[in-house]
Amino acid sequence: MRSSRVALVLSCLLGCATPGARAPSSGQTQAKPADELASAFEPDSAPPPPRVVARQPPPLPDLRAPFRGAAERTTRALAQRDVEAAQAALTDVEREAQALGFAERTQAAELAFKVAVVAGAPTGAAARARAWLMACAIDAVDTCRAAALNALLSTGRLDPATTRQRQEEVAGLQRAERCVQSAERLERAEKCLPEAEALARATSDAFLKARAELARALAAPEPRQAALLAQLEASCTEPACLPVRRKALARLLARARAEKRTLDVARLTLKDAHAAGAALPASERRWSRPPETDAACAALDAANGAGACRRLEKELLGSWTFRDFSKSPPREGLTREQVVTVNEHYAPLLQECLAAQARRLTPPDSAHYELRWMVFNDGRVGEVHFKQPALDDSELASCLRSQFEAWRYPRYDGEWQHVEQGFTITAAERRSAR
Repeated sequence: MRSSRVALVLSCLLGCATPGARAPSSGQTQAKPADELASAFEPDSAPPPPRVVARQPPPLPDLRAPFRGAAERTTRALAQRDVEAAQAALTDVEREAQALGFAERTQAAELAFKVAVVAGAPTGAAARARAWLMACAIDAVDTCRAAALNALLSTGRLDPATTRQRQEEVAGLQRAERCVQSAERLERAEKCLPEAEALARATSDAFLKARAELARALAAPEPRQAALLAQLEASCTEPACLPVRRKALARLLARARAEKRTLDVARLTLKDAHAAGAALPASERRWSRPPETDAACAALDAANGAGACRRLEKELLGSWTFRDFSKSPPREGLTREQVVTVNEHYAPLLQECLAAQARRLTPPDSAHYELRWMVFNDGRVGEVHFKQPALDDSELASCLRSQFEAWRYPRYDGEWQHVEQGFTITAAERRSAR
């Protein structure tokens, strides 16, 4: 696919830090206000950019393919009651699941139980059923836990001598499950809660413990309810806590919206998005930003100035999340509006590089850079070059290229598109330490 001769051209005057960032300390640089992105298709009379022999990057690997393959091999071996093959495939399933999300880890735990059953190992099967129960940290957590408890109960058939023991164990857990569900639904501290909490402690069941705490928080009067919910949200850090933590966040967020506390709405929305992203593979969390986050951030930026929400996100969570615009259905070409939206959305990544470059300048120097990149049909970016070729091997160029790896434009059909953008960086006077 050759590139389009009609390049998308953007120009932007950027300072050395994220717009609106707090004042730099000694030795840092002073940020200039960022102009609005001015963008348009290059007029026909303008000379085309130099022809670049571009190569589209290879397709992104399917990170779940090895896991799916191992799970399919395990399932086939189980159907054939081939214990040795099932155990070998299960080893691959468990290894691959560790690099993926909670859903794959739960599936691996279920397969491990089934392999133990086929192997005729009652003690091992019971242990695997308990591990499956503790692995349930997905949206359908109640369904997952019910299936794991039924699996634990079924292990009594492998060893009739343990039948009564398994029945009593499962019955106790089921009573505790019903208790916390009822207490949460009715928002009152049921008399059964102390027993459920004691069982949660005895079995190290983080989900059951957290859900009992949620029920007690919901039963408390205000303002203690909000304090308990905030305490639960902050302390519920284990994977099994995730569904309960998000319920606590939802309650706190609803209150913040009702009271029109814009900063708290943004803060809680960011935390909930981060919690939801934690269930995904680490390699996918960067693109886990939901639309609700952008809406909350837009309100905060309107109240506190552009960039306020991105600063809050970095301070609160230590990193940024983004939307993957390439998930949308492809259309013919890229529009001006799409390019502007993506560039503004991912701008914090580039500004980190620009801030580092500004610190390398000697005051009162300033420098202007013209950068070009190519957007391929799948929405990824490549062929990142400066108009000044001597800069292509610089630290700034290396930093920018690494950040562009995260960018995702909408997918489109047609010729590859060039984008150009200008940056001006100015160093501030450095004060000597006293």
